[in-house]
Amino acid sequence: MVPSPLMKNHPVKCVAVMGATATGKSALAIQLAGQVGGEVVSMDSRQVYRGMDIGTGKVTAEERQGIPHHLLDILEPNETGNAGRHAEMASKEIEAIASRGNVPLLVGGTGLYFDALLQPLIDVDIPAERLEAIRAQFKSRDTLELYAELRSVDPERAKRLSPNDRVRIRRALEIHTGTGRPMSEHLSASAARSAKGEKLGVLKLVLTMPRERLRDRIADRTRAMYSAGWADEVRRLLDAGHRPDSPGMRGIGYEEISSALLAGSDPIDTVDEVIVRTQQYAKRQETFFRKYNGAVWLDVAGDDFFAEALGRVTDFLA
Repeated sequence: MVPSPLMKNHPVKCVAVMGATATGKSALAIQLAGQVGGEVVSMDSRQVYRGMDIGTGKVTAEERQGIPHHLLDILEPNETGNAGRHAEMASKEIEAIASRGNVPLLVGGTGLYFDALLQPLIDVDIPAERLEAIRAQFKSRDTLELYAELRSVDPERAKRLSPNDRVRIRRALEIHTGTGRPMSEHLSASAARSAKGEKLGVLKLVLTMPRERLRDRIADRTRAMYSAGWADEVRRLLDAGHRPDSPGMRGIGYEEISSALLAGSDPIDTVDEVIVRTQQYAKRQETFFRKYNGAVWLDVAGDDFFAEALGRVTDFLA
């Protein structure tokens, strides 16, 4: 056991296990937690919802092997998740875990949730209708065109982003358009505000595997979810009064299965579409996590994968 004590004037050490869907993040985190005295903090925007278990790949009580898990099942499907609010809750869990002498393991595939926790948060309030109108302006525009605009209005932020990073480019433009101030200014102000005594020391482990193998694994995993009763899970949510356009129901698979059930068609007919959408999402996840400098990429297909991961973690904690 390698405890990570909370010590004054020292960073709280955390291990982040991130990567594309179906790469085995939860399984690795549970194994590592058992070896180093860890507790898991979920960084997944779908697993926060109660009653959404099969389609989100949520670990069962048995699969957790007695390892404490936090920030699972904290919202109803009709409630809206928020990266900033999740980061606040994750920070409190991290502090509590460290105070118990245990290692916080941050686990998930939602890049924006990791960003909100690991990077300075921007305190902006753009009304939902205004934000929707702003996003509509960007929807049909090419990524390079958006990047050129960002270089014009916020060159400081632009030089920190890849010209192909559409998600972050669009976010920077949304903030500039919605507030009248460059995102770089908001970040500077946020960084000044966040000068709290305690910082996080984070080892970032990004799980990956050869593209074709991941595509096959996603296909097999998706079919297994259907066989395990995913459609029945969605039917129960609909019967409980949750609408297809509820925040939690807008995830991949839940949308397709809901539409099929409401149309009276067989949900199994949606499986191929869900597989393709999930594969596309996994590709976007990998692209997102490549932005993290200093992250350790681990090929889960390697024979010594777990030994390498454990070695990295123990060296980091030491």
